[in-house]
Amino acid sequence: MSSALIIIDLIEEIVGEHGRSNSSHQQVQARRLIPLTNQAVAFARRHHVPVIWVKVGFADDYHDIPPYSPLFNLAKKNGALRLSDSGCQWVKDLDVQPEDEVVIKKAISAFAGNNLYDWLTGRGYDHILLGGVSSLMAIQSTARQAHDLGFKVTVLEDLCAAASPELHQQSMQSLTPLAEITTSMQWQEHSAS
Repeated sequence: MSSALIIIDLIEEIVGEHGRSNSSHQQVQARRLIPLTNQAVAFARRHHVPVIWVKVGFADDYHDIPPYSPLFNLAKKNGALRLSDSGCQWVKDLDVQPEDEVVIKKAISAFAGNNLYDWLTGRGYDHILLGGVSSLMAIQSTARQAHDLGFKVTVLEDLCAAASPELHQQSMQSLTPLAEITTSMQWQEHSAS
């Protein structure tokens, strides 16, 4: 089984202190998501597991948003999530390296509006490890779609956050029939053995 690590939406607009869509900001801080993510991606690189950073973002005129989405039409109204703005930059202190893959998504799932599926399958990756925000939206949506596309899915729950601990836990529980729920440390210990 060949694995890839996918980290979703750790951008200023969504997890930064002053982001316009940052309902998970406090939980990202409380759960130490950025340092834990950096540790996990460093481990992945050392073990030749590709690191794929996925972020949502749109053109300045928003011609590429899902047209009937209340969520993304609110972002348009607020002027949020434009790829040309600083809000779509990776959050401070996140260890994104030039050798990593960066994918832009056009909706909630990491697979929305891009070639991520083709990139993974074309290189023989059949197991995805997920982290990022929010547990309720992007992690659930991506895990469900990945499951249906035929991937083995592992959610690194300590690398995920939602607006509240309760929403995070509910999200993890709802994914247990579709994915392995574990922690980044357990994954690292298992992979190293």
